[in-house]
Amino acid sequence: MILEPGDWRGRGSFRRTDESLAIAFRARVQVLKDPVDADGKNHIVEAELDVDGDEKRVVTVWFLADGFGTYAVSAQGGGFDMVGKAKIESEPHLALLWDDDDDRHVACSLFTLPETLGFRGFAKSKDGMWTWELALRPAHLA
Repeated sequence: MILEPGDWRGRGSFRRTDESLAIAFRARVQVLKDPVDADGKNHIVEAELDVDGDEKRVVTVWFLADGFGTYAVSAQGGGFDMVGKAKIESEPHLALLWDDDDDRHVACSLFTLPETLGFRGFAKSKDGMWTWELALRPAHLA
Protein backbone atom coordinates (compact mmCIF):
# COMPACT_ATOMS: atom_id res chain seq x y z
CA MET A 1 0.00 0.00 0.00
CA ILE A 2 1.49 3.37 -1.00
CA LEU A 3 -0.22 5.17 1.88
CA GLU A 4 2.32 4.06 4.48
CA PRO A 5 1.48 3.86 8.19
CA GLY A 6 1.84 7.21 9.90
CA ASP A 7 0.32 10.68 9.91
CA TRP A 8 -0.65 12.39 6.65
CA ARG A 9 -2.03 15.84 5.82
CA GLY A 10 -3.82 17.00 2.75
CA ARG A 11 -5.87 19.62 0.96
CA GLY A 12 -8.59 18.99 -1.52
CA SER A 13 -11.97 19.92 -2.89
CA PHE A 14 -15.24 18.26 -3.81
CA ARG A 15 -18.22 19.32 -5.85
CA ARG A 16 -21.41 18.05 -7.38
CA THR A 17 -20.72 17.00 -10.96
CA ASP A 18 -23.45 19.34 -12.24
CA GLU A 19 -21.90 22.39 -10.50
CA SER A 20 -18.68 24.26 -11.17
CA LEU A 21 -18.07 25.63 -7.65
CA ALA A 22 -15.93 23.34 -5.51
CA ILE A 23 -15.88 23.18 -1.70
CA ALA A 24 -12.42 23.10 -0.13
CA PHE A 25 -11.44 20.79 2.71
CA ARG A 26 -8.38 19.80 4.68
CA ALA A 27 -7.64 16.24 5.79
CA ARG A 28 -5.77 14.80 8.73
CA VAL A 29 -5.19 11.12 8.05
CA GLN A 30 -3.69 8.44 10.26
CA VAL A 31 -2.80 5.08 8.71
CA LEU A 32 -2.38 2.17 11.10
CA LYS A 33 -1.44 -1.45 10.57
CA ASP A 34 -4.10 -3.73 12.02
CA PRO A 35 -2.62 -4.81 15.39
CA VAL A 36 -4.11 -8.32 15.18
CA ASP A 37 -2.85 -9.03 11.63
CA ALA A 38 0.25 -11.26 11.76
CA ASP A 39 1.02 -10.74 8.03
CA GLY A 40 0.92 -6.93 8.27
CA LYS A 41 -1.31 -6.56 5.20
CA ASN A 42 -4.44 -5.20 6.89
CA HIS A 43 -4.73 -1.45 7.45
CA ILE A 44 -6.99 1.00 9.23
CA VAL A 45 -7.28 4.56 7.89
CA GLU A 46 -8.77 7.23 10.15
CA ALA A 47 -9.48 10.56 8.47
CA GLU A 48 -10.73 13.82 9.92
CA LEU A 49 -12.06 16.17 7.26
CA ASP A 50 -12.36 19.89 7.97
CA VAL A 51 -14.81 21.12 5.32
CA ASP A 52 -15.14 24.85 4.59
CA GLY A 53 -18.50 26.13 5.82
CA ASP A 54 -19.39 22.85 7.53
CA GLU A 55 -18.56 20.82 10.60
CA LYS A 56 -15.68 18.35 10.80
CA ARG A 57 -16.34 14.84 9.55
CA VAL A 58 -14.61 11.67 10.70
CA VAL A 59 -14.30 8.64 8.43
CA THR A 60 -12.75 5.26 9.26
CA VAL A 61 -11.82 2.73 6.56
CA TRP A 62 -10.67 -0.85 7.14
CA PHE A 63 -8.71 -2.80 4.48
CA LEU A 64 -8.61 -6.57 5.05
CA ALA A 65 -6.63 -8.85 2.70
CA ASP A 66 -8.89 -11.58 1.32
CA GLY A 67 -6.26 -14.01 0.03
CA PHE A 68 -7.18 -13.43 -3.63
CA GLY A 69 -5.06 -10.33 -4.30
CA THR A 70 -7.86 -7.95 -3.35
CA TYR A 71 -9.03 -6.43 -0.10
CA ALA A 72 -12.42 -6.30 1.58
CA VAL A 73 -13.15 -2.68 2.47
CA SER A 74 -15.48 -1.24 5.09
CA ALA A 75 -15.97 2.52 5.46
CA GLN A 76 -18.00 4.35 8.12
CA GLY A 77 -18.56 7.94 9.10
CA GLY A 78 -19.96 11.15 7.71
CA GLY A 79 -23.45 9.64 7.68
CA PHE A 80 -22.61 6.53 5.67
CA ASP A 81 -21.73 2.87 6.16
CA MET A 82 -20.32 1.16 3.06
CA VAL A 83 -18.52 -2.02 2.04
CA GLY A 84 -16.64 -3.01 -1.07
CA LYS A 85 -13.47 -4.28 -2.72
CA ALA A 86 -10.07 -2.71 -3.36
CA LYS A 87 -6.91 -3.52 -5.26
CA ILE A 88 -4.00 -1.97 -3.34
CA GLU A 89 -1.00 -4.16 -4.16
CA SER A 90 0.02 -2.01 -7.15
CA GLU A 91 -0.71 1.46 -8.54
CA PRO A 92 -3.11 2.94 -9.00
CA HIS A 93 -4.93 1.68 -5.94
CA LEU A 94 -8.59 1.24 -6.87
CA ALA A 95 -11.72 0.76 -4.75
CA LEU A 96 -15.43 0.32 -5.36
CA LEU A 97 -17.84 0.67 -2.42
CA TRP A 98 -21.62 0.50 -1.95
CA ASP A 99 -24.14 0.61 0.88
CA ASP A 100 -26.49 -2.19 1.98
CA ASP A 101 -29.44 -0.70 0.09
CA ASP A 102 -27.35 -0.31 -3.08
CA ASP A 103 -28.38 3.39 -3.06
CA ARG A 104 -24.85 4.82 -2.76
CA HIS A 105 -21.75 3.94 -4.74
CA VAL A 106 -18.18 5.20 -4.53
CA ALA A 107 -15.33 4.61 -6.99
CA CYS A 108 -11.92 6.01 -6.10
CA SER A 109 -8.20 5.73 -6.78
CA LEU A 110 -4.97 6.55 -4.94
CA PHE A 111 -1.81 7.18 -6.94
CA THR A 112 1.65 8.74 -6.78
CA LEU A 113 2.28 12.27 -8.06
CA PRO A 114 5.73 13.92 -8.20
CA GLU A 115 5.56 15.43 -4.67
CA THR A 116 2.36 14.03 -3.18
CA LEU A 117 -0.14 11.22 -3.33
CA GLY A 118 -3.33 11.93 -5.25
CA PHE A 119 -6.74 10.62 -4.20
CA ARG A 120 -9.64 11.07 -6.63
CA GLY A 121 -13.09 9.64 -6.88
CA PHE A 122 -16.79 9.76 -7.55
CA ALA A 123 -19.74 9.16 -5.25
CA LYS A 124 -23.27 8.59 -6.52
CA SER A 125 -26.50 8.52 -4.56
CA LYS A 126 -30.13 9.32 -5.23
CA ASP A 127 -29.26 12.94 -4.30
CA GLY A 128 -26.75 13.32 -7.13
CA MET A 129 -23.16 12.65 -8.09
CA TRP A 130 -20.06 14.13 -6.47
CA THR A 131 -16.39 14.15 -7.38
CA TRP A 132 -13.34 14.99 -5.27
CA GLU A 133 -9.59 15.44 -5.40
CA LEU A 134 -7.15 15.35 -2.50
CA ALA A 135 -3.36 15.79 -2.38
CA LEU A 136 -1.72 14.00 0.58
CA ARG A 137 1.74 14.32 2.11
CA PRO A 138 3.36 12.85 5.20
CA ALA A 139 2.59 15.20 8.11
CA HIS A 140 6.25 16.11 8.65
CA LEU A 141 6.42 17.45 5.05
CA ALA A 142 3.05 19.22 4.98
